[in-house]
Amino acid sequence: MKHIEDKYKERISEIFSNGFEQELLNAAFINLNIDNPLRFNNFAYSLRELLRHLLHRLSPDVKVKACDWFKPEPTSSTGFTRKHRIKYAIQGGLSDFYITKKLGLEEIDDKIKELLDIITLLNSYTHIEPHTFNINETDVEKLAINCLDAMLGFVEKITETRDSVWEMLVDEIDKNLLERVISESVEEIMELSTHQFIEEIYSDGGHVETIGASSLLLHVTGNLDCELQYGSGSDLRNGNGVVVSQSFPFNSFINVLFKAPLGSVMEVDKINIDTSSFYE
Repeated sequence: MKHIEDKYKERISEIFSNGFEQELLNAAFINLNIDNPLRFNNFAYSLRELLRHLLHRLSPDVKVKACDWFKPEPTSSTGFTRKHRIKYAIQGGLSDFYITKKLGLEEIDDKIKELLDIITLLNSYTHIEPHTFNINETDVEKLAINCLDAMLGFVEKITETRDSVWEMLVDEIDKNLLERVISESVEEIMELSTHQFIEEIYSDGGHVETIGASSLLLHVTGNLDCELQYGSGSDLRNGNGVVVSQSFPFNSFINVLFKAPLGSVMEVDKINIDTSSFYE
């Protein structure tokens, strides 16, 4: 089965973090390549456990529990379900109302169901039954490929659905408020002149870095058009001061809190302004 490992392992490895997850993935392929009546069962079980660890990493208990939409599942010993974790991985703490009514993504529940069906498929392969025990080489190959394709499909579907949510969120953010928040947080240019005035902020765009239980982190890039004044107001009036216009590229990380309307409350997490052109 080395040819299956060669075909899939590199792509699968990109999904998982270094350390334990990579070690478990290596162990899964080792099981697949050992001639053992349980090799396929062990392989499928390892993949199922990898997905479980991935979901726990993407959706930690404490963050899922902090979401307003979270309601413990009484039939679960922990109160958490796979559906909770998949939902958090896709939309974080954004409310169902916001997702369906404001963004118009009413198919989210269908996407979650498709993802749950993939886990159910992988689960079915982990059970040791006559039709999955000591199966021949051809069936091992076919079923192993089914499992690997299912795992890749799971991650791709989560990524695709999450990205569609995140892309639409950017259009919902109040651009004027965003520019004001950035302009009020600029410090890097203060050391360049006696006085500084931001004339205009040009945003190249933004994208969502992460979505948490109560806020999202927005990454914004663009340019700041500034006036740098050297000397006081009286110096200018006496002809001893000077004002220079200059533009600086910037990138900023901004926390947008989940308070209605979305985007009405923002906090600058970090702002970086490239002033290297000033010294050239």
